[in-house]
Amino acid sequence: MKSAVVIKVNDFSLCDHFYRDVLQISQPEMLSSFGAVYKLSADFTLYLVKSDAKFLEHASAAVCWSFETQDMAALEKRLADAGFNLAKESFTIGCEEFRRGSDPEGNPFFVKESK
Repeated sequence: MKSAVVIKVNDFSLCDHFYRDVLQISQPEMLSSFGAVYKLSADFTLYLVKSDAKFLEHASAAVCWSFETQDMAALEKRLADAGFNLAKESFTIGCEEFRRGSDPEGNPFFVKESK
């Protein structure tokens, strides 16, 4: 079964830069001025889509996505260099430890370090 998450943003250029260059999730398989498709694995795709809404509410977002990094310290440095931070405290989902971050528009993500 293939899965995907769609994240709608107001400032597409800023958010595309964040996901592609700061988080370094992948290079987009498709990129236009209004959307990008990031293939994160054979079974999972992230769609970043420019919204037509004048304002999006993210603080209470019910949807969140997660990913793994092989180097949490390097990710933290890229985020800090770009003016973003991961939460210092980790939390557990099931038996896995995650840290919370958010993109430039407040869309949340969870990240864990690969073992």
